[in-house]
Amino acid sequence: MKHITLLAIAAAFALPMQGQVIFVSGFEDWTGNTPDGWGGIRTNLPQSGVQQVSDDVHGGAFAVRLIRAAVGHQRYTTQDVEVVSGQAYNVNFWVRGEGQIRLGLYDGRPTSSGYAPYTNYVNVTGNVWTEVNLSITAAMDATDGQFILSLQNTVEPEHLVVDDVTISLATVEPPQSATIQEIQETTAPDGASPLAGTVVITEGVVSGLITGTNSGFFMQDGSGPWSGIFVFSAPTGLLVGDRVSVTGTVVEFNGQTQLATVTNTIVLSNGVSIPETTISTAAANTEPYESVLVTVNAATCTASGAFGQFTVNDGTGATLTDDVIFAFPFQVGAVYNITGVLQFAFNEWRILPRDANDVEVVTGMEDLLFAGVSLYPNPASDLLMLDLGTVEGRTELVLTDIAGRVVRADVLVQERNSIHVADLAAGSYVLSLRNGSSVWSTRVMVQR
Repeated sequence: MKHITLLAIAAAFALPMQGQVIFVSGFEDWTGNTPDGWGGIRTNLPQSGVQQVSDDVHGGAFAVRLIRAAVGHQRYTTQDVEVVSGQAYNVNFWVRGEGQIRLGLYDGRPTSSGYAPYTNYVNVTGNVWTEVNLSITAAMDATDGQFILSLQNTVEPEHLVVDDVTISLATVEPPQSATIQEIQETTAPDGASPLAGTVVITEGVVSGLITGTNSGFFMQDGSGPWSGIFVFSAPTGLLVGDRVSVTGTVVEFNGQTQLATVTNTIVLSNGVSIPETTISTAAANTEPYESVLVTVNAATCTASGAFGQFTVNDGTGATLTDDVIFAFPFQVGAVYNITGVLQFAFNEWRILPRDANDVEVVTGMEDLLFAGVSLYPNPASDLLMLDLGTVEGRTELVLTDIAGRVVRADVLVQERNSIHVADLAAGSYVLSLRNGSSVWSTRVMVQR
């Protein structure tokens, strides 16, 4: 049964409870091919993957067999359950068979399409009833919350058989005060935080913002190794330079240490300067600088890749840049000083410039073709004059704003050219020239 009173639960099952029970299911009652209380709208496990089991059950007369015999999880969810922001929930169930299963929660949070980060998978083998206890925390008040059994790699004939699910309120522990360095610094080979799974409160300065899908923000306390961290929470209303206090749970997601299930973000002050840490491109592939605001100098762009990625190398070893925050028009063969937050994702290290000011074209190291190019006045308010000097042949001009949008594009056919900027907003722009295989870029300012 699903919906029964706490007294009835205690009387019928004599369940040991850490807190108030909000959901219980022994998979005893079914409507058609679906156990009562299950098959919520967040379920994407097909009906063929749900079977009633009557032999070798853990308790009562029935259990449920869940089938996902492939890599890539599918969800089997409860019907709607009311959840409360900041409340942790204990989920206890019994399972046998062979496969992988983990716990998730939908609570409508503004990130990750409303889903909480999943717990680690539990590997089930041996077809022996095993008790599983997992916990997850809500980030939003929701009347349509759904708890999720996420599964993959199930193996016939039993796949995963689940029985006797109990969801109860967990004791909410006060957050542990910790610095970003205490959260990040680790000797673990996989880079996992020593505080993984701990609810912490920490402070830092917002150093970068990611909006849209998988939104969040980077924050930093000081400079140097272990000084930055990514917060998996929509940066609504936050600005780079805001000093904030954040309460959340330390998690490891695809190898990146994060603060997730954020329950509180408080802006303490504004306009705080953020020190950059100068490193080599080789060091940009190492754990101590994960999520730190870094600068690499005199790095040559050696290759362009898919999805806005470029390879850069200062001679010590290659690393990547990416357009997750800002799309800078890097050119293969050009040399740059690059600032950005260092992100680890999808088993790759990449520097994320935040705007055009984070990328400087190194002077004196460009192709000799453009040695005689002059640009004046800079800053400009009406006309920007461009003298190509000794450059001959077809020369293409592209002017982009700090968001990477092209605001001017032209083919230059004369030595001296005027570029109208009177209608452009004040700010920083990047002017790039291409002649054959040679590329030259520089930063220009428009003022009012």
